[in-house]
Amino acid sequence: MLDAVVLPDFLPRNQFARLLQRVYRLTDGERVHIPHHKRGATVAYETLQQIGPELVAFYWSPELLKIVSTLVGENVAPTPLHDQSSCSILIYDHPGDHIGWHYDWNFYDGRHFTGLLAFINQNASNTGPSSAELVVRSPAKQRVVPTPPNTFVLFEGAFVRHCVRPLSVGETRVMLSMTFCTNPNASAIKQAFRRFKDIAYFGPRALWT
Repeated sequence: MLDAVVLPDFLPRNQFARLLQRVYRLTDGERVHIPHHKRGATVAYETLQQIGPELVAFYWSPELLKIVSTLVGENVAPTPLHDQSSCSILIYDHPGDHIGWHYDWNFYDGRHFTGLLAFINQNASNTGPSSAELVVRSPAKQRVVPTPPNTFVLFEGAFVRHCVRPLSVGETRVMLSMTFCTNPNASAIKQAFRRFKDIAYFGPRALWT
């Protein structure tokens, strides 16, 4: 199991600034509200391929895959194009946006990892991170994972339970979420379960992707 690895100041300043400008130009994501579990907006993978190609190119970059493979100790690859969670933008910009305790279930034949790159994370006075803290819980302990801008976090979500605490008034949190797998093959049954899971992020249209 890979517990949460945190790498601050992950990208060179110029590269991060270029990607951040693209994030600022993105249209609003699809908002989903599941009572007592999740509220927020998401820009899906297929949408990013059209309006955020620089972000998709970063996800597929050999440099990033090499870093993730080194941290994992095995070679990894991006997950398939039809998986809307493969590369997506998570937007928390309304008070109360959050996600409750959950695992990132693995629908693939190999090990599955979640990577998060923080782009925007600011409180109302713009003096520090928002209230929407990432909290991870492994068998050994529970801890808050710091995610100021340009922080990269990698963990094995099928074994590391995690949540994001509610956002407060006037705050914003925007993350690039990416998934990696050592073997991205999946049976038809696993693919069907994955589509139902994606409803929580992308609404009913996930059933047809």
